[in-house]
Amino acid sequence: MSKHTAPVEDQEHAPLFYSEEETASLLGIHRTTLRTLALAGQSPVEPIPLTRHKRVYRRIDVRRLAGLEK
Repeated sequence: MSKHTAPVEDQEHAPLFYSEEETASLLGIHRTTLRTLALAGQSPVEPIPLTRHKRVYRRIDVRRLAGLEK
């Protein structure tokens, strides 16, 4: 019996937001660089602040900037 594996980014179950670490990884930059840019208002993707020290980023924005979606 073979196992069926779903794609990593199954649209139906894909997260709407990426963490700072996930975003930085997809963009090919270090997490602290992304954080520094976000705090300076120069982030390549608009952050959504959850708390004073935690931000998330919209999946669609990150994937478009990373060239993974049109």
